[in-house]
Amino acid sequence: MTSSLRYLCVMLLAGCCAFAFVPVPSSAAQSPQGVAGRPSPFEVLRAAQTIFIRTKSHYFKPAALEQALLDRSEVQIWGLVITREETNADLIIEVDRKLFTNKFVYSVIDPRTNTVLLGGKIGSLGGSVEGQIANGFVKRLQPFRPLSASPVTK
Repeated sequence: MTSSLRYLCVMLLAGCCAFAFVPVPSSAAQSPQGVAGRPSPFEVLRAAQTIFIRTKSHYFKPAALEQALLDRSEVQIWGLVITREETNADLIIEVDRKLFTNKFVYSVIDPRTNTVLLGGKIGSLGGSVEGQIANGFVKRLQPFRPLSASPVTK
């Protein structure tokens, strides 16, 4: 390899490495705007109105989580409804149980893009699995959907 070609390769590599470390302006990093016309996760979580519950475990029944969510005053204030038709859902809560454990994981998915927006994991020893998932879902959704009225505690 000639010295000028070697010099060109080194400079190209150095330029690429330097570009990788250019900081992103904070306003762009926190922008709720979507990419290429798609709504951002922020916009999807804020605008969602219908939820479908999907399970990948025989140890979990969607109806129990439906009831736990409907019992939450925040869900009522936000105007969220539960649908049993997946094609009508703005959000999907998918629940699975880790094999040979008492741990359940859940993901909140945008069905249009199949993007995971939120998630969490819980253990079945700390109360009802459904109640813990409902609590975790509401807690993680609150930054995106502020409450217009204070919730009534039960």
